Amino acid sequence: MQPLIVTAAIIRSQTGILLTRRPEGSRHAGMWEFPGGKLEPGESPEQCLRRELLEELDLPVEVGQVFEVVYHRYDWGAVLILAYECRALSRRIRNLEVAEHRWVPPKELPEYDILAADAPIVRKLTF
Repeated sequence: MQPLIVTAAIIRSQTGILLTRRPEGSRHAGMWEFPGGKLEPGESPEQCLRRELLEELDLPVEVGQVFEVVYHRYDWGAVLILAYECRALSRRIRNLEVAEHRWVPPKELPEYDILAADAPIVRKLTF
């Protein structure tokens, strides 16, 4: 079975890296993750990130280079995460499809209840 292909944005600010918390009623509710989402048919990863960040946070972004690629198998199936460096094109963030967001200093990332698939990205950011 093919893994679910998802994108993740690594967005940095002077105060930290952007994390979002999954809303109640979603798979892995309450867990923290890097913003992004599922790749739709016919969509490039860059298009997916721009769409997802607008849908979830009303945040336009410029998508840069690939930061990390992660394969992870959950009990429900496998995911392939394509994490990209991104630059926010606005300072305003609205929690539209997330429970909340936070700018987290890199050294504090391991303190958050992060999705297992995002753990290798956290390790790379804090190394």
